[in-house]
Amino acid sequence: MKAQKIVLNLILIGILFTSCSKDDDLDVIEQTPQYPMKTLIETGHMELKSTMQQWVFSFEVGYKFKAFKNGKITALGIRVPNNDTYRVTLWNAETEEVLVTKNIVSSSGLLSFEAINPVNVTSGVAYFVSVNTNDYYTFNDSGNVMFPVESGDILITGYGVRSGTNPDQVMPTQYSKTSYVGVVDIKFMPNP
Repeated sequence: MKAQKIVLNLILIGILFTSCSKDDDLDVIEQTPQYPMKTLIETGHMELKSTMQQWVFSFEVGYKFKAFKNGKITALGIRVPNNDTYRVTLWNAETEEVLVTKNIVSSSGLLSFEAINPVNVTSGVAYFVSVNTNDYYTFNDSGNVMFPVESGDILITGYGVRSGTNPDQVMPTQYSKTSYVGVVDIKFMPNP
């Protein structure tokens, strides 16, 4: 009888060990979100030179970029001096196709992000993100070339601008490598 109990206990222990899920052995690797322009500003790559509120003209301003890795853009963000609602657009810069448009409510000088349906990003393809605004910050590096510059898995190739309210959402085509007006940004999640 004692031998039967030992055998039954050993069988039960064996069943417990073999029934453990193999998923317990897998480590889930979560990528850290990347905010390219926020990172450049916070690390001192450029300096704030001026603040413009309710300028008489509106501009479509933003930056052109490429990713070193495939991934997804899961949110768009802005930082402008006034509280208001601003149109933010993500474009395929090669085809000038609008990929997503989101109206974002700003929080006077704070970075405000809004989630979007994830947009797949392909490594090496040029994209552009912009905000239509007459409220903005101007950054530069004392006239030095600031772009292209790497920020995490993103290469920012230049700052672009188009004057006017841009109701037809035409992508900016004038670029600068020595200044940046905005701030507009993306939340990029690289693939593991």
